[in-house]
Amino acid sequence: MRKLLVLALSVTGFVALVAAWMRYTRIGAGFANDVVNPYLVQRGISGSGASELGTLEHVGRRTGTRRLTPLHAIPTPEGFRFAVPLGDRSEWARNVLAAGHCRMQLHDVVYELDEPVLLYPTEVPDVAAPVAWLGERLGWKYLIVSRFGERPGALEPVLGVESEAGAEAPPTAEPDAVAAG
Repeated sequence: MRKLLVLALSVTGFVALVAAWMRYTRIGAGFANDVVNPYLVQRGISGSGASELGTLEHVGRRTGTRRLTPLHAIPTPEGFRFAVPLGDRSEWARNVLAAGHCRMQLHDVVYELDEPVLLYPTEVPDVAAPVAWLGERLGWKYLIVSRFGERPGALEPVLGVESEAGAEAPPTAEPDAVAAG
């Protein structure tokens, strides 16, 4: 009986979380943008070494501000695929689509990316059917980009963000330029 009660409470909690997500898809985006993403970028956790997270560099479509967003990049034969949990409401994906290009640092290599396309999970051939079905119901999409160049190295640091050596980075963007969402 106790196991059944725990199962019922777990399912109820899951359904409540999904319902909250469907109604307020940007829930938690502020915390991710203001705390988590800057932490990952400033400490070099995303984009360098053997990290599975890449650092995507894009330009704000309204402000023109350079932005750095940590993302999980999935390599494809032509470029990369990124899961976009916020779908059409994702600011970073909208920035990339508006600009038509971006750059990404992954494993100490900087990739030049263009031809961005935002697709439903069922339109992406490599996504497993159950994942595509669930992603579609949650409003997720995938951003597909083509790779047209690469070079070893790193993206330039953002103004106001101290480097590992402790020196301030050269002025390349505004201090609030580390964001996602």
